[in-house]
Amino acid sequence: MKSLGKIVIVGNGGHASSVAEAASSHGFEVDCLLDTSEDSSGGNFAALLSALKKIDLSSTSLAMGLGTNHLRSMAFERIHSMFPEAQFPVVIHSSAWVSPTASLGRGAVVLAQASVGSGSTLGVGALINTGASLDHDSTLGDFASLGPGARTGGNTLIGPRTMLGLQAGILQGRTIGEDTVVGAHSLVIEDIPALSVAMGIPCRVTRSREWDENYY
Repeated sequence: MKSLGKIVIVGNGGHASSVAEAASSHGFEVDCLLDTSEDSSGGNFAALLSALKKIDLSSTSLAMGLGTNHLRSMAFERIHSMFPEAQFPVVIHSSAWVSPTASLGRGAVVLAQASVGSGSTLGVGALINTGASLDHDSTLGDFASLGPGARTGGNTLIGPRTMLGLQAGILQGRTIGEDTVVGAHSLVIEDIPALSVAMGIPCRVTRSREWDENYY
């Protein structure tokens, strides 16, 4: 396999390791995983930005290995602001299937055995976890994510930074607003508004949430 060049993973937890494996299978040479534990909770990412100053970003790409959507969004924006030359390629595990008619935004990640259907769109920094599926003509917004094994019907719309939890599902044509969290094993049969926590079968809103509230 021809090398796609060096790549550094932003983050060093379990999710970052999964992203590193995907990048390696895709043809990248994984240079290192950057520890963000010092400063990610505060959102300023000072230690991360300091570490990036030591990397030649003209020859090394970056991949976001932060699984929490709002932290991934914040880190990406901080990096982009300080290092506008930084490259965030799409990372697709070699065992995943992505339709040739799908559109994947900058820094999107598709992990092992996941699938992206025809005519679908992944936003900037969007994440499809292991074994998850985004069906045809659906949109996964910027920095939104499908948890492991999550499934969508066709023509669904999932807003920016929204998280569809482990093995959750959403029926065809439904919409979930931005910054919403859908609990594991839930089934979305009606539209869910933004800034909500929702769960159950059928999925119901249980409370509102802040956009940067942790969901683990």
